[in-house]
Amino acid sequence: MPLVTQCPGCHAVFRLTGIQLHTHNGEVRCGQCKQIFNGFAALITVPEMVIQPAAVSTSLEQPDSSAAALPAATSVFPADHFDTNPPAHKLSRWWLVSNTLLLVLLSGQFVHAYRTEIFIAFPALQSALNHYCNLMRCEINMPRHLHLLSLESSDLRVSSTTDPDVVTLTAIIRNHAPFPQELPALLLTLTDAEEKLLASRVFTAKDYLDSAVEQSVFAGGSEVQARCFLNTGGVNAEGYKLELIYP
Repeated sequence: MPLVTQCPGCHAVFRLTGIQLHTHNGEVRCGQCKQIFNGFAALITVPEMVIQPAAVSTSLEQPDSSAAALPAATSVFPADHFDTNPPAHKLSRWWLVSNTLLLVLLSGQFVHAYRTEIFIAFPALQSALNHYCNLMRCEINMPRHLHLLSLESSDLRVSSTTDPDVVTLTAIIRNHAPFPQELPALLLTLTDAEEKLLASRVFTAKDYLDSAVEQSVFAGGSEVQARCFLNTGGVNAEGYKLELIYP
């Protein structure tokens, strides 16, 4: 890198050589304001690439041995010859437009992929998400965290003494999650005295909920009461098992 010094008086910039610096212990005279200063103290380093070709060049005069006469001159480079702040590239309008479109597409993909989470976390956006899914022909699937559901109670008994093959299944299901979930299905298994499988059936929410109650989601921290009927068809069952499942 070239050695460059700057006059503390007029701030003119000069390029020096090692020989020029060591003459008179680094003391030089500004070629513009004639001020004498120490080139070592004002020495800076500037990359070669930022220095434009010199417009003015004078040779160095050898000074007298006396300190009173010190005619030091060197190659002068005005400060505006140093391009230390190159102009920034102007942003293209088409570059901004294309990046804006990409950002919109990325946001749309994010909303589509996490529409269920957004539906739960931001209730105020549920209407907008419903309109979005109607437009895009998609569905907002509720979470299925089976470990956050439990059977609080269940009972299976004959509905009528006149028809022992028809039994009534009742159960209470609780959602322990703080957010809504999809209603689970009930898996009923009939067993004999040795708990061997005799028959099984799956009841969906449409089977065990009252048809008069329109319920599509299982609200967080709530309970639903399931009730459905089953014709055992003469199966001599001694026991049963009831499980919550998501088909």
